[in-house]
Amino acid sequence: MSPTLEFLTIAFMFVARIGIPVLVLFGALYLLKRRFEPSGNGNGHSKVPWRVAISPVLISTGSLVLLAIIGVILYALVTNQFIDLLMTFRDVAVLAYLFILRVGVPLILLIGIGKWLERKFSPEIEPDRLPLSERVSVLKRVKLPNVSAGGILAITLVAALWAAFVGVTIGRFFFGLGSMTNMSDQFPWGLWLAFDMISGVALSAGGFVMAATVHIFNIKRFHPIVRPAILTAFLGYVLAIIGLLFDLGRWYNVWHAIFFWNVHSPLLEIAWCVILYTTVLGLEFSPIVFERFGWQRPLRLLRAVMMPLIILGILLSTLHQSTLGTLFLMFPEKLNPLWYSPLLPIFFFVSAVAVGLCMVILESNLSARFLGQGLESDLLAGLGKAASVVLFIYLALKVYDLMARGAAAYLTVPGLHSTLYWIEMFLGVLVPMVILATRRGRENPRVLLASSILVVSGVVLNRLDTTIFGWWTYTSGGPVYIPTLGELIGTLSLLSIGVVAFALITKNFPVFEEKAYAAAAPAE
Repeated sequence: MSPTLEFLTIAFMFVARIGIPVLVLFGALYLLKRRFEPSGNGNGHSKVPWRVAISPVLISTGSLVLLAIIGVILYALVTNQFIDLLMTFRDVAVLAYLFILRVGVPLILLIGIGKWLERKFSPEIEPDRLPLSERVSVLKRVKLPNVSAGGILAITLVAALWAAFVGVTIGRFFFGLGSMTNMSDQFPWGLWLAFDMISGVALSAGGFVMAATVHIFNIKRFHPIVRPAILTAFLGYVLAIIGLLFDLGRWYNVWHAIFFWNVHSPLLEIAWCVILYTTVLGLEFSPIVFERFGWQRPLRLLRAVMMPLIILGILLSTLHQSTLGTLFLMFPEKLNPLWYSPLLPIFFFVSAVAVGLCMVILESNLSARFLGQGLESDLLAGLGKAASVVLFIYLALKVYDLMARGAAAYLTVPGLHSTLYWIEMFLGVLVPMVILATRRGRENPRVLLASSILVVSGVVLNRLDTTIFGWWTYTSGGPVYIPTLGELIGTLSLLSIGVVAFALITKNFPVFEEKAYAAAAPAE
């Protein structure tokens, strides 16, 4: 008997012996509950706020399925058969994905094109049926936006990207890194780590920067942009963790960092800081959720502990933003001298502060353009001025480091590395620093946005240079890493998921509501 068939037999016996008796017990208890408990609260309304009527059959079936899934996973872990379970799920996932891709998608396209042709060439034929919102009762509570032709095209492209991302996910998690990436022993870190994790953490620095500005330095006028910055940071860290799971070879051992400590590795500090800081960001964002649903008791509790949480978040951010640079101190022979430096932890932290400020400017402009939010031009100009000061400090440290290490000569060596370094420092640091240092540049919203984009691009290029391009040895015929299409699809998909999630959350929660800011502010 094959391992897959043997595992399926064991799983079926487990469900038959444990799941069915529990289902029978659940059904009996549910019937007794319906028999002896009143169905309403006396005024004809259900006790459930949203008044959803669910069939007992659906409840029983869903409970059985959930119980079976939990039981099979626990049984596989206890009996050391998790890999067999993973391989079984791999076969099912691949077959389902191929069926949807080769049968479902063409069928949907065929029906859609047929309906479009029917309406195009027979406009007098109107279907004698109710609109979709009338036929599906759930859609009556959902306010569907009016989407233009460009919006439909964008939705179609994002849907196609996410469909491809499902295939990339199946291939990566069930067939290994080699099936989807160009990573190797010479290049163990690829695009998923360089952009999704290391660049993503840097781009999420606006959360701790704005929290420190408002709550620690007590500059209250920036309070209206704290919540969007925290939401951006929270989504950024969640997506960075997902990107890290894609990059790890044995992703199912990611929990080892919690219990097995290597105190000599900077990765231990990064793992714990990212886990804790993501939790802190979730708690900092939770008052928005409590306000949305009117939960006053947990809201008061969080207000009481908000200041210690903010201080803890700033401390954790300072630690892991700099320790990400510490990782590369282990590779003095592999990393190009233009980027390798004993000051890498300081460089990573200072550049994270600069890009955090500019990400807040970028996010505010995008929210004003696509979400209809107001643009706080005076506040963003103040952030631009602060960013110019941080960029000046960063540039001075970089110049001092090159001179002190005697690495300035590498700037004049023709080649890709020197070109990338000049682009990074000139367009990503010097030009926006000069523009943001002038009042005229800061007070022009378009110039301010363009300068912020340059800073964000420069920091992302710096992380890619440090993680990927600085390792290239193309001049001596050595290995060169180029990401595959699957890696690009994964990165673009995570980025688009973050954008969509931000838009949906801001549409349904009081992220930009002015009246909510004062209520959520910690007591002075």
